[in-house]
Amino acid sequence: MPTRMIRDGILTSERINMLTERAELFYRRLMSVADDYGRFSANLTLLRSSCYPLKIDSVKEDSIKKHLAEAADAGLIVLFTVDGKAYLEIQDFGQRVQSKSKYPEPPEGSRVSTVEHGGPPNKTDVVGGVVEGEGEGVTTTRQRRTRKPETSIPEDFGISDRVKAWAEEKGHGRLEAHLEAFKLKAVAKDYRYADWDSAFMTAIREDWAKLGNSPKTTVNHGGNGDPPKRKRLGEGSSTDYGVPGIGRQGGEA
Repeated sequence: MPTRMIRDGILTSERINMLTERAELFYRRLMSVADDYGRFSANLTLLRSSCYPLKIDSVKEDSIKKHLAEAADAGLIVLFTVDGKAYLEIQDFGQRVQSKSKYPEPPEGSRVSTVEHGGPPNKTDVVGGVVEGEGEGVTTTRQRRTRKPETSIPEDFGISDRVKAWAEEKGHGRLEAHLEAFKLKAVAKDYRYADWDSAFMTAIREDWAKLGNSPKTTVNHGGNGDPPKRKRLGEGSSTDYGVPGIGRQGGEA
């Protein structure tokens, strides 16, 4: 296994903060198996056995598929195919190159960022990887999308069907109370987001309303009562990963 330098910027990366906890764990494991160029096979079976050698029986390929989709959507990896085989490349990997890559290079124009690892991707149009199929059949498509502007909270902002479905899946209740606390703080602090549903879901998860009924504890990266980290990649777009049950929230199997 190659030696890797893990920079402290990973702790404050806005892109990494977009991932769910399990997707972030997968991303960190992926950094350990990728070559010096950040490349590796995107075959789900190989990824599962390489990243989770002692947990093969407990980690499903469907979970790997969702983690890949999350990482690609956050601009952390690029997914691509060459001669019918699926590959990935970690963006802004920043490792010392000691050997020639045995994996092909991504097609020209497919990389999403040239910034230092840990920073947000470019604010211009980006190319996002989309996962389809399973195992050797994993393929990628790419879709141009424009980053949505950040705005103040809409006057008519409420509990959308998207938030209701997410809250039911995650076991969160008392949405009206969460909404009231969220709107008050958003107005008072003049918070601005491109995807207000995502910001609201983060506020529920981090219990801004201090209801003490969150099903699980999460790390508040901004300190006590601070807003959730802002997403930087086309929040709220209708990107379709082509995989049943996979949306932008990257639900867990």
